[in-house]
Amino acid sequence: MERLYQPDFSSIFGTNYANSFIYGRIDSLIWPIFNDLEPSNALANLLKLENIHGKKYIYYRKISLEDEKIELNCSNIKYGLIQAMDLNRSYGITNEDVISVVKKNPDMFKAIISFNLSNSAIPLIKSIQKLIPVVGVVIYPSFLKLDITQADNKHFNEIINFCKENDYFLKIDIGNTNLPENNTEYTTYDKIKSFLSIHSDIVTILSGLDISGDFNLYYQLLKLYNNVWIEIDPRTFGGMTPTNSFHQIFSLQGFIQNSWNRITIGSATPTLEISQMMRGFLEATKNLTFAQKCILRTWGYRNLIRLNPKNFPPTIEPARFTSLREIKEINRVENNNELITTYKVKLRSYAITQLLYFTNVIEKILNLSLEANPNLKNGEIIIRPYHTTVSLIINEHEYGNYLDLHYMFAEISSKDSSQFLHTVRALENRADFNHYDHELASTYGNRQLILPIIDGKLEIGDRENYYALVTFGPRTFFINIKIRLIKES
Repeated sequence: MERLYQPDFSSIFGTNYANSFIYGRIDSLIWPIFNDLEPSNALANLLKLENIHGKKYIYYRKISLEDEKIELNCSNIKYGLIQAMDLNRSYGITNEDVISVVKKNPDMFKAIISFNLSNSAIPLIKSIQKLIPVVGVVIYPSFLKLDITQADNKHFNEIINFCKENDYFLKIDIGNTNLPENNTEYTTYDKIKSFLSIHSDIVTILSGLDISGDFNLYYQLLKLYNNVWIEIDPRTFGGMTPTNSFHQIFSLQGFIQNSWNRITIGSATPTLEISQMMRGFLEATKNLTFAQKCILRTWGYRNLIRLNPKNFPPTIEPARFTSLREIKEINRVENNNELITTYKVKLRSYAITQLLYFTNVIEKILNLSLEANPNLKNGEIIIRPYHTTVSLIINEHEYGNYLDLHYMFAEISSKDSSQFLHTVRALENRADFNHYDHELASTYGNRQLILPIIDGKLEIGDRENYYALVTFGPRTFFINIKIRLIKES
């Protein structure tokens, strides 16, 4: 349903992301631990590391890289991010471990590399860039005793600047991993908040949050800083199934509204597997509201594609999903008092029901007319669709408001209309089943808009924007726009 009734995301994320479904899903956390690949000494030491009870710190399923590819395919995941863990100790996960996996299939796997910041990492990053695709850098402050608020940390500042220049995200592990010598005072809420207040211009992903503990606390930072993201992964699910964990997260008041476009989801493979995470995600979203279910299922596993476009290309050319297809002048009438130019605008929707942002089209056509007639600055625009199931909507273009409107219209139009008389037979001798499309157009939409032009600009409210509500799609449709410019003596 989320694909059949998707919004026009171009008005939120830009034209390249109008159709989210031309991009693949991402598993944002995979450890390079596979039984057919030789581990580094540090990784071998990590896998042998035991606590005082003689139990291994790291649990992992014994799977091959080919097994992992099958698991990703099963869950319809296109990309896997392979993550390093440089703790500046005799154990960890080296960048070489990551490289050995990513090189096997760089189209599927991308790297999140890690450094202990004891010296400059820039030369090494540049050398890794030449070998494999890199999308981010991860640090582990609680294990490194790294003060992320220290302004004169030269090597850390170098990393931050390099990430910004290369469209890399910075992932900060909060430190809820069960390993020795974990100095959690380096990743407190106040430390993270202080860091974000200084570095508000780099995408920062908070990882390893405890679902039953500090998750709710750190999540509040998303309300304060637009550059903060949260990674959901099973390392701290302890005692809960993925389904229950997602339920708990999504039930937090305001979480979905504040975070749907800034979450990533990782499986921590080979500890867990992506299929179980995907199952839990789908089960937990099943009973959410129509809007919440659709938006999470659309972007929950895709958000990261927007951070590094080079490494996550679309499967179809994005221009195909640009709603504006053609502007054609069909009539021009001029007398001593006025000039009236009429345009027939061809547009296209790409979902069954879609609320298409239309303000930019109106402004484009107005500018065409004014540029051709620079001495005429006042008049009016008359806008009218040709179709009974296409109507015009006026509202504020705040993206949450836009999505609420779109999904409300989509949910209404998706209702069963079999009880209505319109279902019996259409004039064209075919079954018709779109009663709610007609009801939407009559109840919520306008058949015609008249907008004033004053001094070469639309005289409208500061927050006033325009949409075309299109149902019974995907479809090509037309809107008539008439611009009347007054000749003043």
